[in-house]
Amino acid sequence: MVKMNVVLVLGFVLVASAFATDLSANDCEINVEECSPTYSSFLSRSGKTVENDLKQYTSQLVDKSFHYLLMSSAFNKHSLDRPGFEKLYRKNSDKAWEDAIELIKYQSRRGSFGHLVQPSKGENYGKVLDVQELSSLQFALDYEKQMAKEAHAIHRKISHAHSKAGSNGSDDVYHYDPDAAHYLDEKIIEYQSGVLRDLAGYVHNLKHFTSAKHAANDLGNHVFDEYLAKAV
Repeated sequence: MVKMNVVLVLGFVLVASAFATDLSANDCEINVEECSPTYSSFLSRSGKTVENDLKQYTSQLVDKSFHYLLMSSAFNKHSLDRPGFEKLYRKNSDKAWEDAIELIKYQSRRGSFGHLVQPSKGENYGKVLDVQELSSLQFALDYEKQMAKEAHAIHRKISHAHSKAGSNGSDDVYHYDPDAAHYLDEKIIEYQSGVLRDLAGYVHNLKHFTSAKHAANDLGNHVFDEYLAKAV
C-alpha cells in the first residue's frame, strides 16, 4: 500500500513538472481570455516562434504562385506558343497557391491568425517574363531549391529538442514542435523532393535536345514541349 502511494505521488510530480515546462499550461485557468489552442513553439516570445516562420513561408508560397503564373503566361503568347511549358508552370502555380491556403488553415488550427507578411526577400517579377525554354527550367529548379532549403531550415529548428535547455526544459517550449515538423514533412518537404527531381531531369534532357551539336534547336524545344504537355 505504501509503495502504491509513493507511485501515485511520483506520478503527480511528473505530471506537474511536465506542465511546468509549458508556460501556457495554466493560463486558461487563470484568465478565460487566454484559453486557446496555442502551445509549444507557437507561443509568443519576441517573434522567435514557428508561427512567424510559417507566416513568412506562406507569403513566399503566394509569391511563388504568382511567379509561376507569370512564367506560364509568358509561354502562352503568339510569339512563343509552348503549351507544355505553360501547363507545367500553371501546375506549379496552382500547387503553391494550394499549399499557401493549407498552411494558413494549419496556423489557424494551432491558434494563430495566418495572415500574410512582407517577404524578407525582394522579388523581381520582370526577370520571370524574360525567359526561354531552358533558362526557365533552370530558374524554376533554383527557385524550388531555395524554397526547399527554407522549409528544411524551419524543420531543423523545430524537430529536435535542444540539449542546452533550461533546468525546467522551458527553452524547448519556444522551438520544439513535432506537430508542425510532421506537417512540413507530409505536406511540403516530401513533395518538394519529387519536384526537384523532375525539374533537374527536364533541364538535362532539354539541354541534350538543344545542344550545339544539334542544328535544329527549335525542333528540339518543340518536341520537348510536346512531351511536357503529355507528361505533366
